[in-house]
Amino acid sequence: MKTTMFSFVLAIFAFYAVEGKNITSALDCCQTIEVTGGEVTQENQWTRLGIFHLDGEHGGRAIYRQDNNDNYLYFLGGYISGYNWWYINGNLGENMGGCINMNKDAICPDQITEVWETYAWTGEWADINDWYPDPDMKIRCVSAEDTTPRPDTTPRPQPTTTADSGKEVCTWGSWCDGCSVTSQVHGVTYCCATNCNSGGINISEGDNGIDCYCYH
Repeated sequence: MKTTMFSFVLAIFAFYAVEGKNITSALDCCQTIEVTGGEVTQENQWTRLGIFHLDGEHGGRAIYRQDNNDNYLYFLGGYISGYNWWYINGNLGENMGGCINMNKDAICPDQITEVWETYAWTGEWADINDWYPDPDMKIRCVSAEDTTPRPDTTPRPQPTTTADSGKEVCTWGSWCDGCSVTSQVHGVTYCCATNCNSGGINISEGDNGIDCYCYH
């Protein structure tokens, strides 16, 4: 029994040897990571992508915080026993998120080899409204000089609006300061023009700019 347990420990230790560095603590994980995604994530969960920085650990797993402070990357099992999966979400430790991975062994998220899933709800995935695999979603350890160029943050034309019943027009920029329901596209923040503290936002991008409407 002792021999078996010793072999198991050695196997786990070898598994977490990353690029010549033995990861024995979550605080030894890469300081900066980059999260990139395929088309489904870029369309449905674009705010979850980008640069994240090591922000501590919980339950023996690394916690990362997005450089704009909008999202966290964390292992839910460290907060809720038995819920052994990773999330990218705006609220640390919450049992929900925009991207999920069921890998329960990795200490650092850039060690994950299983396919990530993204919550797909718009565009050509509108009928899915559920988790959808994104084999192109990757997490890699990077330095400050070794990152994918950030999206163009030049403000786009103000979104077109709709007069459909039950839908509310959007506004953007500083008008959204203090609103609890917002969404970002190309670094621009959008929110509901009238009631920006409830409901949801639907945003799509076409040849004529951003089309945005809210629903309650």
